[in-house]
Parts: sequence; C-alpha cells; structure tokens
Amino acid sequence: SELKLLRAGPRKEIYFNPAETKAAIVTCGGLCPGLNVVIREVFMSLYYNYGVKDIFGVKWGYRGFHKDEHIIKLAPADVKHIHNSGGSFLGSSRGGFDAKVIINACKERGINQIYVIGGDGTHKGIYELFKYVTQNLDKITVIGIPKTIDNDIPIIDRSFGFDTACGEAERILEAANNEAESAENGVGLV
Repeated sequence: SELKLLRAGPRKEIYFNPAETKAAIVTCGGLCPGLNVVIREVFMSLYYNYGVKDIFGVKWGYRGFHKDEHIIKLAPADVKHIHNSGGSFLGSSRGGFDAKVIINACKERGINQIYVIGGDGTHKGIYELFKYVTQNLDKITVIGIPKTIDNDIPIIDRSFGFDTACGEAERILEAANNEAESAENGVGLV
C-alpha cells in the first residue's frame, strides 16, 4: 500500500474564519538556516493572503508558552526584514514541552492555530499536541513545519536548512583544502 499525502498550499475553502483566527508561531530545537525566512513567510501568508490579523510569536520554543511575556503580538513591521538575518528572531530552545501548559496558554488567548517549526524531536511534541487537542475536543489546529540540518524527519524527502547546511560545509571544506594545498606539507583542519 502506498502512502499518499496532500500537497500543502492555499485552499479554496478554509475551516477557520480569518476574522476569528488567532495564530501562534514558535521555533523549537536547534538553529538551522532559514528559520527567519519561514517565520516571515508564515506571518505574511496569514496576514496578507488570508487576512488573519492576530498573529503571535512565541519566544524561546515550547518553554515560551510557560510565561505570558514570551507570547508577543506580531505586526508586519516586526517581520519585514528578519529574512536578512540568521537564527530565529523568536529564539529557540530544546525542552519545556508540556502539552497541557501549551494548549491552556493558547486557549487563554483564543489562539486556534499553532505553527511549530522544528526537527524530529519537536515533531514528536507536535504529535502529542495533536493527540491532546483531539482527546479534549479543543478547536485548535497544530501545524508542523519540518526543519533540520540532519534531514532525519521521516516521510519528507527534504526540509529547509539541510541544503544550506551541506552547501556551507562544502564551502568550508574546500577552503581548508585550498589552504592545505597552498602550503608545502600543508594540512587543513576543520
């Protein structure tokens, strides 16, 4: 039997009314190239393509849901130029996962969409969030956006970050090799 997945992208009919939608974007796990690009594009798509005006950024990964001051309202000016910087302007961290705390923090603010950007460990958390909201009949959707420099998330062929990480590693190795070949008895260390 063959596994079939629906292609992502805009839909003609949508479940959530944009006027009533409140979304949260969070980055979890280690850093990887392109995080700010993804944050920006999720925000821009929600704001300009779908008309969602209540979009929050959650600072410091899953543990950001534990403190009110880490859940910040975002505006277009906040994300306008972040794609030009590395890292995650929201910050990221490992740990801090507690499905009940995360979902309660969202319910208190009326957040009904959670966009979680992370690797294989983060996606295990996403699945636990999905099970929690399904079990409790919460009207919250959890969207996982895969990112990894290891390319180790099952089912997907590639995630953002992997090609950039490989390209940078190749550039560094070539530079070390050039150094080594340019000196008598040269050795390039990386």
